[in-house]
Amino acid sequence: MDEPPKMKDNNLQILPIKPEEQESRARKELHYNIPDPYKGQLLVIAAPIRSGKGVLIQNFLLNPNFYADLFQDVVIISPTIFNDSTARFSAEKWKSTCYANYDDSIISELWANQKEKKKAAVLDPSQDTGYCLIGDDLVGILNNHHSARKGGEFISFATRFRHMVRKGDPAMIIYSGQKYNNTSSILRSNMTGLFLSGNMKSGKEIQAIKEDIGDTFGGHAAIDTYLDRAREKPFSWLYFRLDSTPPEVYLDFQERLF
Repeated sequence: MDEPPKMKDNNLQILPIKPEEQESRARKELHYNIPDPYKGQLLVIAAPIRSGKGVLIQNFLLNPNFYADLFQDVVIISPTIFNDSTARFSAEKWKSTCYANYDDSIISELWANQKEKKKAAVLDPSQDTGYCLIGDDLVGILNNHHSARKGGEFISFATRFRHMVRKGDPAMIIYSGQKYNNTSSILRSNMTGLFLSGNMKSGKEIQAIKEDIGDTFGGHAAIDTYLDRAREKPFSWLYFRLDSTPPEVYLDFQERLF
């Protein structure tokens, strides 16, 4: 009988995997207080109408203090992308990959494109495989209801999105909606960050948020405290960072609350 292999020592510490060479590629310097796409980000934005969701998304895409020029490809799916003045600059910059109506084929094409980019990057390490996918107010498509039959490709992609870039390149999905309760439970379970507007007033919405993340961020009463702070100034945002250890809460990216 063969003897089992002998241990080198008695150290059973779990060791990190050696990083791939391309992970040392030059990166755009980002402020610590904002989500880090180099780690892969699935962000959910929940806020009622006229809360500034569009302004927040446009700052992500175009403000040099956020992610301007970071992503090689940007795909935007939004019913208002071509008639909302807030989004006019993005609609012009990425007009070939902006869509007013959702279709699974959009995600299938993105999926195929990312696979090709990863193959090309093997031959040419200078190639960038980064991307950003935005789904804005896709009512009835990515809803958290069994009656919503569309959106299967988006949901599937969202569970694997980090693997669709070469490790070390930026990847981000942003889903924005007026009702947190209508957001797919799969997106809610996998989100790395949640943005809540101080304009949120629905008790049912707030209760659902407490049940999902309250224990992670100091308890249900703490969520009320954060929302009270966000209501002190119009168009304020709470950023619940779920992918940090320990988890963190920021007000308008400026002040850490937790």
